[in-house]
Amino acid sequence: MNLRNALPAFALAGSLLATSASAQIGTIFCAGQPNSTGSASVMSASGSTNVSQNDVTLSVDGLPANQFGLFITSQTPILAPNPGGSNGDLCIGGSLGRITTLVNSGSTGDVSLALDLTGIPNSNALYAVAPGDTVYFQLWHRDTAAPGFSNFSPGIQIAFDAAPPSISFATDIYPMLTQANINAPRCNACHGPSFGTCGFGIANDAATAYAEIVSAPSGFCCANQIYVIPGDPGNSLLYQKLTNPACGGRMPQGGTFAGDTNVVRDWILAGAPF
Repeated sequence: MNLRNALPAFALAGSLLATSASAQIGTIFCAGQPNSTGSASVMSASGSTNVSQNDVTLSVDGLPANQFGLFITSQTPILAPNPGGSNGDLCIGGSLGRITTLVNSGSTGDVSLALDLTGIPNSNALYAVAPGDTVYFQLWHRDTAAPGFSNFSPGIQIAFDAAPPSISFATDIYPMLTQANINAPRCNACHGPSFGTCGFGIANDAATAYAEIVSAPSGFCCANQIYVIPGDPGNSLLYQKLTNPACGGRMPQGGTFAGDTNVVRDWILAGAPF
């Protein structure tokens, strides 16, 4: 493989990067070799292993600056040191596919790419990832400051599954909001039925609390944002405040949420049923 030919040195028109505010998924199965920064890069994946949600973003940090790369993928792990004179290890083989979107590490030395699970390449065609598939990914990138001119990120494997069991507010979400958090009180201790902070009140019964937050606008904090938008966790204020808030700080204040934010996310994606 000749990365110098595969990755022409031209500038991309616009950003090809994409991000996800979702939980980390996948497992590193193959450690990367050091690149010209002196250390190996770091690969991660975020989103959901539920194939029906089609939400997976690959990220690699610690790359040499301003270098182009391609994500490669397969359902077969291997170990091939220094393929084609590269400085790194190729960790996937068999029916190997290249995701054709070219990424560039820029001045920060990192790249991210949102996948389309309905069109993952192999050596012959595109295929749709199915529940039960384990798919392996790696970044093949230029490294012009090092002999061989190319390197590989660590390899990550993601085991995909089907839709999770049905989730409801009454049985799954409300109990999280009324349990003690880690180094912080329960959510409804500060956001109670009669003195809800920032206008966000969680009633002492699930049915009333559901009506107060699903499709309901916030009060004077993060004004007019919707607490829960069915089907859209990224723009739901409740999920934002528990994970990556665009307004104010992460909740619970001073501590860690004791519930599972992945369950909150999947509940909203499922339409926020009661």
